[in-house]
Amino acid sequence: MKVGLAVVASLVALPAWAQEATVNPTPTLPSPPRAKAATSARQSLAASPVTRGGPESTEAKSAWQTDFHGYFRVPFRVGLGSRPAPRAVDEGKQSETDLSDRAPGQSSLTLHAPIIPDGQSLSWQSTAHNRSDWAELFFGIGNSWAKATVGLQGYNFTDASFNDPKTQYGIGQAFVTLTPDLGYENLRLMLKVGASQDRYGAAGKYDAGEYDTYLFGRTHVIGETLRAEYDLNEEWTLWLEEGLGGKRPDPSSFNNARFTMLAHGHAGLQRGRDLQFSAHLLYSWAQEEDRPYDVSKQATEYASSVVDFPDGKLWVAGADVRADLGAWGYVYAGYSHVGAKNALVVGRALDVLHASGGGEYQLGVVDNYLGPGCVAAFDDPQMSGPNERKGGLVGPGPVPAPIGCSAGTGSVDSVLGQYEFSLTNFLQMREEGGQKFWGEGADLKLVLYGMLNKVKSDYRPTDKTIWGPTDGNLKLKYGADIQYRATPAITAALRFDRLQPNQDVPEQSFAVLSPRLVFTSNWVTREQLTFQYSRYIYNRRECTGAVSPADFARLRSTGSALCVQPPSAATPPDGFGINSELQDGDLRSASTMRPDLNVFKIEATFWW
Repeated sequence: MKVGLAVVASLVALPAWAQEATVNPTPTLPSPPRAKAATSARQSLAASPVTRGGPESTEAKSAWQTDFHGYFRVPFRVGLGSRPAPRAVDEGKQSETDLSDRAPGQSSLTLHAPIIPDGQSLSWQSTAHNRSDWAELFFGIGNSWAKATVGLQGYNFTDASFNDPKTQYGIGQAFVTLTPDLGYENLRLMLKVGASQDRYGAAGKYDAGEYDTYLFGRTHVIGETLRAEYDLNEEWTLWLEEGLGGKRPDPSSFNNARFTMLAHGHAGLQRGRDLQFSAHLLYSWAQEEDRPYDVSKQATEYASSVVDFPDGKLWVAGADVRADLGAWGYVYAGYSHVGAKNALVVGRALDVLHASGGGEYQLGVVDNYLGPGCVAAFDDPQMSGPNERKGGLVGPGPVPAPIGCSAGTGSVDSVLGQYEFSLTNFLQMREEGGQKFWGEGADLKLVLYGMLNKVKSDYRPTDKTIWGPTDGNLKLKYGADIQYRATPAITAALRFDRLQPNQDVPEQSFAVLSPRLVFTSNWVTREQLTFQYSRYIYNRRECTGAVSPADFARLRSTGSALCVQPPSAATPPDGFGINSELQDGDLRSASTMRPDLNVFKIEATFWW
C-alpha cells in the first residue's frame, strides 16, 4: 500500500518544467532537448561574440536594431511491435503473460510511440537516431554596445500530441550582453548577465556534435559570464572566461537536489578559425538546509528526499583541442574528469555528458554513472512520536535495495572525439590553388565519433551482474555517419551506433542502424526533410524467467535475466521502462515492455 501511495504522491509532485520529465517509478526531472541550439548553429572556434575594433560612426553604434532567430525539429516517429498469439490456459493457472494475449479483433501488429533505449536525452545511452520534438525562439534588441535577448523554448507540440504544461518552458532564457568599445583594436570584452546557457566541450564544428552533449558542461543558472580576448599577434588570440551563478531546483520533497551554486573558469589559445586549445574548470556545490516537511503527517509520509545529508559538490576539469585540417577535414578531441562528493544534493546548475547535475531526480551524474541514487526511507509515522524521524537511506524502487545505493561520491574520466571528412573538400583543396569547399556541389561526407567513460563510485555491490553501473565500470559508445549529397535536393545517408553501457554485462549492449533520405531546396539551405528507418540490434532484447521481484533478484545474480535496459529515468507516459522499474521478465518477453526492433521517422527541421 505504501508503495502505491508513494508513486501516486511522487507523480503529483512531478516538476512543472520538463523536456522529458521522467518517473521510474519516482518522479524524475526533465531533460533539456537534444537540439542544435539556434544560438550556436553556426559558431566558429571563437565560442562567444566579443567587441571588435575598427572605425564605426557613433550614430551606427548607438542605433537600436531587432533580430529574431530560432530552430525547430518536428519528428513523426512510430515504433512497430507485436502482441503474443493466444494460448490455451488451464483454469485458475493464468500467469501475467497469459493476460497479454490478443483479444478478439486485435491485430498481431502494434503501432506506438517508439519504445527505445536511446530516446532519453539525459541518459548515457542517448543517440541522435530518434530524437524528440523541440523548438526554440530567440528575440533580441540592441546596438554595438548592449543587447537584450529573450528565449522561448518547449517541446511536445500540443496540436499533434496531448496538452502537457510540463513540456512548455515558456521564457527559458533572458539576458543582457555588453560589448564595450575599449579603444584597443586587439583587446575585446564581453559581459553577459541574466538567465542563459554557456556551453563548453562541444565536439561538432558548428554544433554540439553527433552525441549532442558537452564534455565539460552546459550551464543552467542565473548569473554572469565575463570573457576577454587579446590578440597576441596577427595569428594567435588568447581568451579567458569566467562565470558565477545559481540554480533553483524543483523544491519538491521527492527531489534530492538543493539550491546549487556554480563557479567556472576557462582559458584558450586559438589561431583564427583553424585551431583552438582550451582548458576548463567548473565547480558546483550545494549547502542548503533540509526541506521542511513533517514525516509524522500522512500527506508527507512518502516524501523521499534525503535529510541530514552532507553538503555536496560536483566539479569538471579537463582540456580539449579542435582543428580545421584543411583538405583532411575537421577533428575534435578532449578529456574531462568529473568529480563528485555527496553529489546527490547538487542540482542542475550544470549538465555534463548526458547527465543533469548530481542527483536531480534520476537524471544526474549519480544515476547515470555512479549507481542507483539513494532516497530517504522512514518508519510508519503513526508508530513514531509527533516529529520523530526514523529510518535511513535506501535505493530507488518500491522496496529497500538489498545492495545499497550511491550517495554521489566518485568520478568519471571521459574521452570524447569526433572527425569529419569531406571528399569534395579534399579533392578541391588538393588542387593547385584550390579553395575550401563550402557545400555548393555534390559531396561524400564521413563523420566518425566515439566516447569512453571510466567510472569510480562509492557504490560497490558484490554482485556485478546488476542492471546499473558499478565501481570500475567501463562504458563505450561509437559510431559513423556517411552522407552522399547527390543533387541539391537529395542526400542519401546511413548512420550506425554501437553502445556498451556496462563492461561486466554484455547483455545490455545494443546497436542502431538507420538509413535515411534527406530532401532540401538547395545545396546550402536552412531546412531538411528526413525520411528514416531505424533497425535496433540487441545483444539480448528480452529478460526471461522472472515473475516477481524476488525471482528477478535471484535470476539476475545468475545472469539468466539480463537484457538491454531502459534509461535511468524513462520518459513518461509511454517511454521504455516507465511501467516496470524492476523489468519483470515475463513482461519483457511477452508485451510492449520489450524495446522496439523497427522504428520509422519523418522529420522536418529548420533554423534561421
